[in-house]
Amino acid sequence: MLLWGGVLFSPVLTLGWGPVAPTAWAIMLLSAVFEALYFTSIAKAYQTGDLSIVYPLARGTAPLFLLVWSAAFLAERPTAGGIGGIVVIAAGLYVTNLPRLGAWLEPLGALGGAGPRWAVLAGLCTSLYTAIDRVGIRTLNPLLYTYLALLLTVGLLTATTLKTVGWQGLRDELRFSRLNSVIAGFTTLAAYAIVLYTMRAGTPASYAGAVREISVVLGAAVGVVFLKENGTVMRIVGSALVAGGVGMIALWG
Repeated sequence: MLLWGGVLFSPVLTLGWGPVAPTAWAIMLLSAVFEALYFTSIAKAYQTGDLSIVYPLARGTAPLFLLVWSAAFLAERPTAGGIGGIVVIAAGLYVTNLPRLGAWLEPLGALGGAGPRWAVLAGLCTSLYTAIDRVGIRTLNPLLYTYLALLLTVGLLTATTLKTVGWQGLRDELRFSRLNSVIAGFTTLAAYAIVLYTMRAGTPASYAGAVREISVVLGAAVGVVFLKENGTVMRIVGSALVAGGVGMIALWG
C-alpha cells in the first residue's frame, strides 16, 4: 500500500518541491518513526488478538491520547463542547466492534494479553505522529510533507518487512491484492494530506484527529449495505456516537 502511494504521488517531488530545512527533515523523521511503529504495532495486534478487542482499543485510545498531547505540547485549548465531542467519538470507536451488549469492559479486561497491548501502542503512536505532524506542517507544504514522511516511513519499514516475509512475500501480496493495494495507497495518502491541510488552516490537532474517525461510520455503512455484513446493535450504537461527537465539535468546538 505504501509503496503504491509513493509511486502514485511521486509527481509531488517535481510539481510541489520547495526548500526543506534541516528542522523539517528532523520532524518528518520523528513522525516516520512513530508511523512505522504504528504499522508494526497494529499488525502485531491483529496477529495476536481478536478484532473485537483490538479495534476498539487502537481506534478509541488515539483521540484521547491526542487530546492530552495537544493541550500539553501544542498549546491548544479545546472548548468544553469540543472536548465532549472528542470523548463521545472515542466512546463510539470503543463500542463499534464490541461483540455484544454487556461486553463493555472486555477490551480493557484483556489488556493482559499481547494483542490488546499492541493495540494500545498503535493508538499511542497514531496520536504522537499526528501531534508531531501538526508542528511539521508549519515548516513545509502539507502535501510535500506527507509524501516525504511517507518515503521515510517506507524506508524504516522495508527492512522489517523483508525480514518478516521476504521478497517472495511481497510478490505474493502484490498478486493477491492487485488493484486493492493501489487504491488503498492513493486514498491513504490523499486522506492524510487532507487532514494536514485542515490543521494547516487552523483546525486544532485534537479536533482533526478525532473527526477523521468519521470513517468508522462510513466503513460500517459500506459493510452493511455493500458487503452484506450484519448491522449489529453495537456497530449501530458506535457509529451513532461517532457521528454525534463530530456534530458536537462542529457546533460547539
